[in-house]
Amino acid sequence: MKYITFILLALISVQSYAKKCADFTTQQEAQSWYEKRKKSGQTGWKSLDRDGDGQACDCLPGGNGKKCPKKKK
Repeated sequence: MKYITFILLALISVQSYAKKCADFTTQQEAQSWYEKRKKSGQTGWKSLDRDGDGQACDCLPGGNGKKCPKKKK
């Protein structure tokens, strides 16, 4: 039971640092946060660069708009 509690707490703490593109207003803002987290070795930055091109949140204003997820109709 101790192990389950420990694992749950670890998952919760990691997820609290993760961000998604909707948490930012512009691509530049997301990119800045992404680079700071990545450079410092912290977690939570990978979710902002889903295509792995080094550019966070391409679909936000100021981004290149390529490879954006298709909107559901």
